[in-house]
Amino acid sequence: MRRRVAILGGGMAGLAAAWRLSDPDGERPEVTVYQRGWRLGGKGASSRGPHGRIEEHGLHVWLGFYDNAFRLLRACYEQLDRPGSDPGCPIQRWRDAFVPASSVGLGRTGDAGSSFWVADFPESDRLPGGPLGTDEPTITDFLERGLALLGRFGGSLDSPPAPTPRAELTTSPTHPAQRRRRASSGTELLSGARAGLRAVSGNDAAARRTAELLELLTTMLRGTIADRLAIRGYNAIDHLDLREWLLAHGASQAALAAPIMQGHYDLSFAYEEGDPARPRFAAGLALHLTMKMFFDYKGALFWKMRAGMGDVVFAPLYQALRERGVRFRFFHRLDHLRLAPDGRSVEEVDLARQVRVRGEEYAPLIRVGGLPVFPDRPNLSQLDAGQELLRYDLESHGCTWPDAERVTLAAGRDYDALVLAVSVGMVPHTCGELLEADERWRAMVERVATVGTQAFQLWLRADERSLGWQAPAATVTGCGEPFDTFGSLSQTLAFETWPERERPLTAASFCGTMPEAAIAAAADPRDLVRSAAERFLDRRGAGLWPGAAAAGGGFRWDLLCAPGAGSVAGRERFGTQYWRANVDPSDRYVLALPGSGPFRLAADGSGLDNLYLAGDWIDNGLNAGCIESAVLGGLQAANAIVGRRADDGTSGGYRPRGALAHV
Repeated sequence: MRRRVAILGGGMAGLAAAWRLSDPDGERPEVTVYQRGWRLGGKGASSRGPHGRIEEHGLHVWLGFYDNAFRLLRACYEQLDRPGSDPGCPIQRWRDAFVPASSVGLGRTGDAGSSFWVADFPESDRLPGGPLGTDEPTITDFLERGLALLGRFGGSLDSPPAPTPRAELTTSPTHPAQRRRRASSGTELLSGARAGLRAVSGNDAAARRTAELLELLTTMLRGTIADRLAIRGYNAIDHLDLREWLLAHGASQAALAAPIMQGHYDLSFAYEEGDPARPRFAAGLALHLTMKMFFDYKGALFWKMRAGMGDVVFAPLYQALRERGVRFRFFHRLDHLRLAPDGRSVEEVDLARQVRVRGEEYAPLIRVGGLPVFPDRPNLSQLDAGQELLRYDLESHGCTWPDAERVTLAAGRDYDALVLAVSVGMVPHTCGELLEADERWRAMVERVATVGTQAFQLWLRADERSLGWQAPAATVTGCGEPFDTFGSLSQTLAFETWPERERPLTAASFCGTMPEAAIAAAADPRDLVRSAAERFLDRRGAGLWPGAAAAGGGFRWDLLCAPGAGSVAGRERFGTQYWRANVDPSDRYVLALPGSGPFRLAADGSGLDNLYLAGDWIDNGLNAGCIESAVLGGLQAANAIVGRRADDGTSGGYRPRGALAHV
């Protein structure tokens, strides 16, 4: 009899576990995924709203070192073989789904004017997610690459090199845009930072940014050597905050306050309780991510999705997993894990069936422009429910829609192994018996913190260049609170279905943390996001887009495409855009606070015989809130179930404190 595995949660970690478990060359147990609501993806889910517009949880980009995530997705597209099985689909292969995005910008919040320092990092023919190998860089390799980069600037560890002035891309109406000069030669990773910087002599602000970059790199390398991290590992300094560690190794206050340092925290939402005055980021992990990001990227520093994450990641994974025989039970909310009397296993799983499905299994996908996607609401034609259901958010922990029935899964009857793939924010709500019985679980919930985030998306009538933004592919941080990170989504517009007369020419996303105090005081956090977004655009919109400045000051609200809004005018047009308060326990971002790493449990470290853990919140060796970490967590859980281990030589520094390797 085949083993039965129940996966609780259909985010990236749960789907990665299902992928490994359903490997045609493996054991192939019977796998069932239980998912609250009508779509997959967790914090990475996206769906289609009016005119097929793509609505995301927040800004998502994949980094060029996400080899495990890309490897999984490349295998998924290869299995689907859309050229043969679905020739009408507009995204056929994984390379159709992703585009290189090598422009990175940093805001200059303390400088005069509204300008951004932008670098174009060189691209190469290397592709992320290639075959497993044994050439993953070590800490010593990163040291050598960093030193080689410094050597190209003529510097040394003892004497930081004098910066060569670089240009900035300026978008203020009073500062005409400088022409960008892309690197004309060299795609080597070692010359990435320098080759990408624009060069115009005499620009003092740009020279300062270069000096800050080089000082921080020099300090990181000096600290790595002084603390013998090549021997001790990055974990040895995770009890410190990144800025604390850099300061101890000689970084100046100016460098610690530099935009590039601010970007470390902004891009990782690394603010305790969402408070901008409390930046906290485990130093070893931050250093590791920096080295991987700049010295181990494949093809491009960032890769952007050409459509929504639900469209190019989760819909294909759903289709491929169904082909492999994985079953999906949508509208199943996890309520409680019940321990066996001896406390050594999970005896029962209490679920709520939120609504009954007509037929054997709910089919979650629709087609928009020929592309399989998730809709923004349940398909009522498949459900025993009427229009009233659409007033309720079935993905919310606090949803008050009455459940259709209770469902109990029993060990030995419905599952032999469980994968807990919900967010750590849901653990207190679903694992009460475990928390009561095991101090390690209580410590994990207390020390592995999460933070609420907020995001909004805009669709504008003008293209980015006419708005005055000269780097349309850039991802930019340092835009100012409360939405410190901005990314262009204009590459997705070709896959939306707007009428020609209403078609937007620019799409953009903004995101940032949401302070706990504000969340606690709000009757509806979404109202806070809307009012904050409107103020942000009035104050800072012209900094990004000079052409969006209203004649009397503030933002030109008439630029917003307003589907179905009729005569709506002024700032009320913002009400037709998309915004989110990600404060549900499942939606909160997982932080990497100093000293929290040892409290994470490994995939096989639940303390129970039949429970395995998957997610970016476990100790998977890359303990950061990102897609790569979620994939690692899912693969490790599956490896533990089937008893598979990988060669430690391929761990690439992602070795968890437990015994499992990551691949």
